[in-house]
Amino acid sequence: MTSPIRFPTRRSVMLGAAAALGLPLLSRRARAADAWPTKPVRFVVPFAAGGTTDILARVVAQKLSEEYGQQFVVENKGGAGGNIATDFVAKSEPDGYTFVVGTPGTHVINKFVFKNMPYDPIKDIAPVIIIANVPNLFSVTNSLPVKSVAEFIALAKSKPGELFYATPGLGTTAHVATELFKSMTGIDITHVPYKGSNPALTDLIAGRVHLMIDNLPAAQPHAEAKSIRPLAVSTATRWPLMADLPTVAEAGVPGYEASSWFTVAAPAKTPKDIINKLNASVEKYIKSAEGTERLRKLGAEPTGGSPEAMQAYVAAETEKWGKVAQFAGIKPE
Repeated sequence: MTSPIRFPTRRSVMLGAAAALGLPLLSRRARAADAWPTKPVRFVVPFAAGGTTDILARVVAQKLSEEYGQQFVVENKGGAGGNIATDFVAKSEPDGYTFVVGTPGTHVINKFVFKNMPYDPIKDIAPVIIIANVPNLFSVTNSLPVKSVAEFIALAKSKPGELFYATPGLGTTAHVATELFKSMTGIDITHVPYKGSNPALTDLIAGRVHLMIDNLPAAQPHAEAKSIRPLAVSTATRWPLMADLPTVAEAGVPGYEASSWFTVAAPAKTPKDIINKLNASVEKYIKSAEGTERLRKLGAEPTGGSPEAMQAYVAAETEKWGKVAQFAGIKPE
């Protein structure tokens, strides 16, 4: 018996047409992601050259340039605690060719420090990956007559307002980490913000400022050269490559802990396929034997994870540092 002829319904025709139209669109998107990058990619660093953010950005950018055969160019745009660079990226074309190498400041802390944020770190920035977590090194200028954290606290209490501490900028982890230290010890020292770690460390070496609680990769070479005097690390446990240094908590400030982390992020609406492709490349490198060894020698612990994992981590850090800002009495300026 011959089967009856089934004529297409209006709904089936519409679905078929939609599928026919959608397939080329999906193919174009897939081809675009597969081909990416077809020109140089910018990694915008919110601080001056020579700091931890810059160092990690250049390590990753170099490896990506080798992998893709396109230049991943590091571009430094310091100022406003990282807001200038991050706002620049947030307002850039979301085409996969401009990224920011972010920090707790650019993603979390700045909104507790600056009254008029030029961008929304949640709505305007798309997470890609966390490169690494980094301890801070508690260091003083060599001319300061102290050999321990306890001695520094005693000296600061004897000279309220007379000692200066340097940071890579307002709202950086170095800033809030030192304000937390001030709050927990009751000392009065004066903040001197710079446009990056390198100029701040230069003045610490020269003795123009007295203390800096800065990221380990930036400060460690100067500590090893004995240009500055390291007294402690800021993490809850000692750093394996500098195991002779106590933690700040061990050195007399129980419960003190502050570290930093560094990310790659994109303008919102950057194609998800490109974000996932970049995430996979960075993850592969930092978790490789070569990448892990390179980062650990720089004083950084590889992190990695998905864009969604970064988003969840940033949310948790926002809650944590919001409490720290309130505890430390930091007000938007």
